[in-house]
Amino acid sequence: MLRLERWNAVPFQLCTREVGHRMAPRALMKAVDELATLNEPLGLPSTKETQGKWEGKATVELKGPTADQVWPFLADFCNLHKWLPGVDTCYQVEGELGQPGLVRYCSSGTASSEGSHEGNKVIWAKEKLIMINPSERCLSYEILENNAGFKSYVATMKAFPINNGDGDGQHGCKIEWSFIADPIEGWPLEDLNSYVNSSLQFMGQKMEQAVLSG
Repeated sequence: MLRLERWNAVPFQLCTREVGHRMAPRALMKAVDELATLNEPLGLPSTKETQGKWEGKATVELKGPTADQVWPFLADFCNLHKWLPGVDTCYQVEGELGQPGLVRYCSSGTASSEGSHEGNKVIWAKEKLIMINPSERCLSYEILENNAGFKSYVATMKAFPINNGDGDGQHGCKIEWSFIADPIEGWPLEDLNSYVNSSLQFMGQKMEQAVLSG
């Protein structure tokens, strides 16, 4: 499996931050987990390490669109390039649209007509839809193959209403992106969660604009 690199390309760009000292991995994970406990009530990204697995969750709140208006964008599995920053290509590889077993190919970086990439590394992944539930407005997918260093990664995305206690569901919605993955060599969990959170915030803005402009 290829080592995860510090890419300049999105969508698989993971943001890092420099610190003045290094913490032991176990101490770092404990600190991140404690921060996650504080973050969860505020809807901020949360992370934890469970039995050797990484887990994380991020949410974004949209004030205008309802969950029913946003769900078709999430369910459109093979058009991720419309929403995720830096995804140049996303298309169907096999399976039936809207059904479990559907496989998409995603990549960042654009090839020339001769097939070269002018020195830029193309980051790619094949991802399989493993669950989709329109009534609950949620879906799950897994990474099958990639050159990004992921050994195992399963994510769930869900749209749900914000009712503000009156039950009409007309006060906007939230989108939730959660994942469970094997640790990625050379990277802390917080970097993966930083990417998920920043990508979700961007997706939420794009989807909100699409609904309001439609």
